[in-house]
Parts: sequence; structure tokens; C-alpha cells
Amino acid sequence: MQEIAYSQARAELADLFDDALTHLPARITRRRAEPVVLLSLADLRRALERFEFTPEALFEPSAVAIWLPELAIWGRGPSFDDARADLLDEVDQLLAAFAGDARLRSAPNMVERLPWIHRLELAEDDAERAAMLFAEPAAAAQPSAPPAAKVDRWPAAGSAAGARAPDRP
Repeated sequence: MQEIAYSQARAELADLFDDALTHLPARITRRRAEPVVLLSLADLRRALERFEFTPEALFEPSAVAIWLPELAIWGRGPSFDDARADLLDEVDQLLAAFAGDARLRSAPNMVERLPWIHRLELAEDDAERAAMLFAEPAAAAQPSAPPAAKVDRWPAAGSAAGARAPDRP
């Protein structure tokens, strides 16, 4: 990742912007401040997409509650649709409070939730936010590690000379 000083980044913003759009982010440094990163929206979305939501519905005789563990918030109502709407309202309130309060953004219990919060902030509207919250898990679509290479083992030290490693199935 390229690193550039804040004053130089201001002068070269158009080039840095173009670089970010071609998957080359820039770390921008400034005296007495933490660095920031200029990253394309598509790359940010891709980086955050693995932070899925796992809402849990609790059905009671006269009410429904939906727990969202990633944000530690509840939605409640007399029906699932009402509880879902209440959860979306709670999410909207959380995002508004988050945007307006620097102390809240720095609170340890919020910092650990940042990937999910940022993912929700990227949603264009409530419909996209609802689709994120209530999507089917994509665990099966996650890339897996490549298979381990097959390695033949040599006889251990001190074994009979000329002995060979057992055949593998």
C-alpha cells in the first residue's frame, strides 16, 4: 500500500482517487494523528461482506422479539413483521447516534462492532439494510483453503536402511 503525507495527498488527490478505483489504496499520514486509508467503495464493500448478521427470532404467544447479536440490539412487536420493523428502527437510531457522537464511536463495545456498523452505513436505503440483516448465510460460499500438498515421508532416523515410507491410499 502506498503511503503519502496529508499535504502531498491534497495536491495529488485526483491521482490517489484514480488509484483507489483500480484497487490501489493509499495510507495518508498526518502529524499527531492516526493514518487513514483512501479505498474504493467497491473494495470496502468486498472487505466487509464477510461480516454477516445472524438475527435470532424469539416467538412468544403474544409477541415476537428479534435479537441482533452483532450490534447487541433487539426489535420487538406483536408479529414478526412488527419486530422486524422495530429492529430496523433500532438500527437507524444506532447509526444516527453513532454518526453524531465521537465518544460513542470510540467506546470499546462499539469499536468491536465497527465492521457491522460500517457495513450498514454503506446501505443505500432501508430496503438494502433489511436485505443485509435478514439475508441467508453465505457460509457455503466462503472460499476455502487450498488442499494441502501431498508429502511423502522419508524413513525416520535410526530405521532400517533401505526401508521406505508406507504407501498412501
